[in-house]
Amino acid sequence: MRQRLIICATLLVLVFVAHAPALRATFVWDDTALVLRDPLIRSWRLIPEGFQHFLFIDATPSNFYRPLQRLTYTLEYWTFAFRPGPYHFTNILLHAASAIAFFAFALTLLKFYGIVERRSAIIAAVAALAWGLHPVHSGVVDYVAGRADSLVALFGFAGLYFLVRALSLEQGVPWKFYVLSGLALLASALSKESGLVFAGLAIVLILLTKKWKALPAFGIALILLVTIYATLRNQVPPVEVPQLSPPAPALVRPIIAARALAEYAGVVISPVNLHMERDVENHPWGYNPASLTAGAWRELQTLAGIIVLGGLLWWAGRSWKCDQAIFALLICAAISYLPVCGLFSLNANIAEHWLYVPLAFLLLAIALQVTAIIDRNRAAFSWTIGIVALWIVFLGVRTFYRAQDWRDPRTFFTRTIAAGGDSARMLINLGGLELSDAHLEKAETLFQRALAKNPEQPFALLNLAAVALKRNDFKTARGFLARAQKNPVSLAQAEEMLAMVEHKEKGQINLVRLHLASHTDPPSWAIMRRYLAALAVSGQLPTAVAELQVLLKTEWYRAESWQLLSEYLTRLSQTGEAAAAQAEARALDVHLNDR
Repeated sequence: MRQRLIICATLLVLVFVAHAPALRATFVWDDTALVLRDPLIRSWRLIPEGFQHFLFIDATPSNFYRPLQRLTYTLEYWTFAFRPGPYHFTNILLHAASAIAFFAFALTLLKFYGIVERRSAIIAAVAALAWGLHPVHSGVVDYVAGRADSLVALFGFAGLYFLVRALSLEQGVPWKFYVLSGLALLASALSKESGLVFAGLAIVLILLTKKWKALPAFGIALILLVTIYATLRNQVPPVEVPQLSPPAPALVRPIIAARALAEYAGVVISPVNLHMERDVENHPWGYNPASLTAGAWRELQTLAGIIVLGGLLWWAGRSWKCDQAIFALLICAAISYLPVCGLFSLNANIAEHWLYVPLAFLLLAIALQVTAIIDRNRAAFSWTIGIVALWIVFLGVRTFYRAQDWRDPRTFFTRTIAAGGDSARMLINLGGLELSDAHLEKAETLFQRALAKNPEQPFALLNLAAVALKRNDFKTARGFLARAQKNPVSLAQAEEMLAMVEHKEKGQINLVRLHLASHTDPPSWAIMRRYLAALAVSGQLPTAVAELQVLLKTEWYRAESWQLLSEYLTRLSQTGEAAAAQAEARALDVHLNDR
């Protein structure tokens, strides 16, 4: 017991040391949408409502159902408001807890397969330490919006731990462990969709261990898990998720999957160049040496991926005959990797943080295999331990420096692009910062680069129109906005910006166009708020009140809307109604008065 406590304490301390720079970071990228702009995290009264909405309430619509992630933000906002330090502290703590949960699961699984306790503890500790310190997880730990993966792993490994404990019992029906396992796996699924994979892994472990008596009992727990999850998710109103770029054709996907495997193998072994999302598709730009060389490297990467896959299949086949524990871990790694392997259309080809769960199983399998090799060749003991120790130290140092990339938005976007992560999204985000600082030339260059990578990218078009508008180049602005109007995701913003163009040209506010923009799907509170302000400035305050009251019938959870309604009613001398609206605003935002 003392040895386990020392290992857990060591994991906790080293994870915090490695990610310490993140404690000084601010909110970056999607943090602004999930923390600063989400109205559902601002009061304990809104916790049930948080289970009835997808993420990104006031951003580009998504079908991400992650209510437990939102719940953690609610608790933090209640305690710390918008101070970023505590949010980053929670992220590091959750990752450390996930590493400890992984260690507990690994120790229990290895003992189940007959490995003596002392050896099991060493193998599990090394794997958990390498996993906990690996810099490829930076997007999970140092990025507040990435914590869903830590929650998935924490609850998922806890669920598997309780399941293995149940399978280890020789007598009686361990209902307690099955119930705890089911609850943990449900929490994992409610943290992120990928948490459902752990339920599949639980079934696989039961089948691989041939504990047939466990199937009925765990099957009941699994049915309850799926029923509860489906019931909760089905309460969420459906949304239309916009598609910013067409998915790769089906025939291309196996090639992407092969390249993804080679890319992942590289960042796992030598995580020197890290930049969150990665693109492994071909993007030819003509018959010139640079384009042909890039295409040739992609083909070599495809070949490398096939070789890596062949090696893994050989390893799995050999383990199936020689070592059932390694085989089980490789199967778990393969199943948890399958959804993100590149065969399916997601919002990127590759994202480093998608390796979070598969890498844990893979590292444990590698640690177990290396131990077996050392047993057969004692002469290799010293240099093997030295290499492993140096690699883990390298991982910790690299993680420490990688965590500094998340210091602030400009640092993150600049370093990500410089490291090769120059996706259209990254270029647009950095361009937005340059635009806000009035660096129009730099902003335009970045937006044009984004448009070259993703033709007709709606947000690039909108931002190029904004650059033209700041230059009073109304013809160019109208051209970009006409193109942006063709995409549903940017239609509302394009209509609003066209109203801005007309206002600059003629000095008049086009309320009809602003009304159209504010009522265009997907709905945008930011556009609605500016439309209401235009109504107020134009002397149509009663109309603004009526619009707000209609909005609050469906989006009653917005404290900002109630506060704005109170302000407008006060200006109309309706003090009683204004006081009631202000009281509702305070009830829906525990820090409303602080701001």
